[in-house]
Amino acid sequence: MEQHLSWAAATLQSLKSHRQGACFDGSRGGAIIAVLEEKQSDVTLEELIRLFSVLSHDLKSPIFTIDGFSELLIGDYSGKLDDDGQDFLRRIRSCAQQMRQMLDDMSHIVKLLGRPDVRRPTPLGEIVEEVMLKYNYQIDEGGVRVDIPDDLPTVNVDPEKMREVIGVLISNALFFNDRPKGERTIAIECASESAGHRFCVRDNGIGIDPRYVSQIFDLGLKLDKKRGGGPGYGLYLAKRVVESHGGTITVDTVLGEGSTFCLTIPR
Repeated sequence: MEQHLSWAAATLQSLKSHRQGACFDGSRGGAIIAVLEEKQSDVTLEELIRLFSVLSHDLKSPIFTIDGFSELLIGDYSGKLDDDGQDFLRRIRSCAQQMRQMLDDMSHIVKLLGRPDVRRPTPLGEIVEEVMLKYNYQIDEGGVRVDIPDDLPTVNVDPEKMREVIGVLISNALFFNDRPKGERTIAIECASESAGHRFCVRDNGIGIDPRYVSQIFDLGLKLDKKRGGGPGYGLYLAKRVVESHGGTITVDTVLGEGSTFCLTIPR
């Protein structure tokens, strides 16, 4: 009992001292993907994916409960709590919602990486259009000018997986840009090469610190935790998918000026 009280006191003190801190570091979720990659030979990939699905399902039940009761407390009992109590309760609910979303995202990514590529000739323009439709609200809200060439080629890819890759690049280009509304730009470029196609996403955002460029595709890396954002495995996922197609992905960036991510898609 004494240990539980000590833990509670330490947690309360942490909350008071770090009111602006993140409640859940999603980058730890990458450990699950790492386990899938470094699995023991006597455990099949299908078994690990099934195990993750079971664990994810079991974790969602208490998370839903925490979220639901927190919502009731906020709605019906907030008047009985002081400012600190209301703040703690809001943060509890926020954490529960983040964890639920994290489990949904992880389930999707684990299943995506766990299945073989299903490639077929796919118009690259259709994939880009679907991604832009997904982020249409953020594009409009930020006043982002998006330049897309009309002659994007047809490529032999797994369309679902390639949609995830391009989605990651567009999402990052939108999120990591502090320029005033109307001055933000994203340019998509594509060129044919002897070995295939070179597809690039160029932005005029915040760029990447040169110290971290070599780590940008590592699992779980979050360069700007104050900004929030995703769990830190988007670019890792992009790299894995591109490499599974036989291509490569690179970045050219200048801090404060923007970044250009380019991937090659073999013919």
